[in-house]
Amino acid sequence: MKKTTKMFSLAAVTLLSASVLAACGSKKASNAEQENLSFQTEVTNEGTPIKGGQLNYAIVAASASTGLLMDELSDNTVDSSFGGLVDESMFGYDGDRKLDDSGLAKVDFDLKGKKLTVTLTGKDYKWSDGQPFTIDDYIFTIEKMADKGYTGVRFDERFTNIVGMDDFVAGKADKISGIEKVDDYTAVLTVKEMTPSMMYAGGNVPAYVMPKHIFKDIPVADWEKSDYARATTKFVGMGAFKIKEVVGGESVTFVANENYFDGKPKVDSVKMDIVSPDTIVSEMKAGHYDIAEMPSDQLDSFKDLSNITVLGRLASSYEYVSFNLGKYDKDANKNVMNPDAKMNDVKLRQAMGYALDNKTAGDKLYNGLYHPATSLIISFFGDLHDSELEGYTYNPEKAKKLLDEAGYKDVDGDGIREDKNGKPFKISLAARKRTEANEALVQQYINWWKEVGLNVELYTGRTIELNSFYDMIQANDANIDAYIGGWSTGYDPNPTGLWGPEAQFNMSRYVSDENTELLKAIGSEESFDEKKNLENYKKWQKYAFEQAFAIPTFESETLTAVNKRVKYSDTLLGSASKAPLNKVELTADQGVAEK
Repeated sequence: MKKTTKMFSLAAVTLLSASVLAACGSKKASNAEQENLSFQTEVTNEGTPIKGGQLNYAIVAASASTGLLMDELSDNTVDSSFGGLVDESMFGYDGDRKLDDSGLAKVDFDLKGKKLTVTLTGKDYKWSDGQPFTIDDYIFTIEKMADKGYTGVRFDERFTNIVGMDDFVAGKADKISGIEKVDDYTAVLTVKEMTPSMMYAGGNVPAYVMPKHIFKDIPVADWEKSDYARATTKFVGMGAFKIKEVVGGESVTFVANENYFDGKPKVDSVKMDIVSPDTIVSEMKAGHYDIAEMPSDQLDSFKDLSNITVLGRLASSYEYVSFNLGKYDKDANKNVMNPDAKMNDVKLRQAMGYALDNKTAGDKLYNGLYHPATSLIISFFGDLHDSELEGYTYNPEKAKKLLDEAGYKDVDGDGIREDKNGKPFKISLAARKRTEANEALVQQYINWWKEVGLNVELYTGRTIELNSFYDMIQANDANIDAYIGGWSTGYDPNPTGLWGPEAQFNMSRYVSDENTELLKAIGSEESFDEKKNLENYKKWQKYAFEQAFAIPTFESETLTAVNKRVKYSDTLLGSASKAPLNKVELTADQGVAEK
């Protein structure tokens, strides 16, 4: 799933876009976090760059694309990877995730006045079809995402925080009073609350933008069906490339956008294909692709190839186990817990966490590149991560004790626990179809749960294709009790967009007054104070650990293979990177193959 600001460092192009939010008050910048990586973060290859050429990029995935590319609507990694070449977020950011003036617009903050001044960084920018890009496009996007016909999951607190938005959504006003257009290049947003996340990439400043001259004639409810929102040659964006050719769900060929605001790309085209994790190593070995994010469980089969360099970065993502605890009320725009949900016993959830040996699994299945996660605020976020929180480390005896205390006991002596009423108890688990290592992990989890007396069975009897999996989880399918998911957090550790009371991405639907208050504190003005910010983050992490509505299992290192014909590539963030897609160069017409 995703949270976004578009990222154009080659190594980061496949990051999800759902909340490219940032570490407010964190002394340890994301680039500094690279110090413990197993692999280098940049490479310069020999050879003189050729003029143009085609970059071949592999999206390593077991699932096809849905074809929905506009970031206002896309909600999975594969679609975001394709969309990142043609769609562009409003704001750029530096290597420490802080907003800067490297993007389409910059933001100035008036803390006391609670105002955000958004100013385009140029006055001659154009959409890929040559039409002028102005602040009207930005204002239009905000207004339309508030429309009742909007079918995506991006309309969240960054929009509802704008003064006048509530009346606009309710139909009591025909404009949003908190948005003032100053001129064709400037708008001022007046907000209810200033939050620390606003200063960082993908934080609480609306960052989506779409072409008004295209979408003004398309009803919001029809966006998803429109060719202008999907992988077609009609797509109009502010990205570095334009779509030339599409093989449905599998491949897109892009050509350079001569109108790109940061300069026409140096390569003529990019061909981006979905490649199976089962075949990516042989494809890279043959030199068929220039860039690919590699499966860490196959490290031994590609780390020593002579035709590639493996680059590393600490991933802004984590794996987790969570539970079906309620529903999302679309009319009220909030999560609602079901007090009778099977998994609504905190000791049961805690026991499931303590039953898992993630250290052993990470070492054996993922070559030590998957590390046990102890908090929902991962170590990528530096000192905001509570390194003293022990998390759910492997302790099967503690798991058994918790289950005993909760009343789940083996009454018939068959080794499997019954429910509190002595009746058969089964937990239906959903998991994504991914790699062979993931299949092994899921089965090992089921075995570890069985060892503490829990009967956990895979829903449908097998892992589920990615898009179908998230459709089921978002709908809170009544046949699913627990699920194994993953988040790309983006660059802001603020967890409200994932675990807040109104967050559609909070697919557990866990809600409590205390959780809401702790999240509000993280986003409050008092958290502009670094000491208070650290304090508020650690309070929420402790609470999330205790309630176990989501059990973090892994954080990881991401490995990117770069073919020797790519002149330079790095894994640095934002404007710190010297390898944005429009500046990548090739040194040969064809990829270098393994000798």
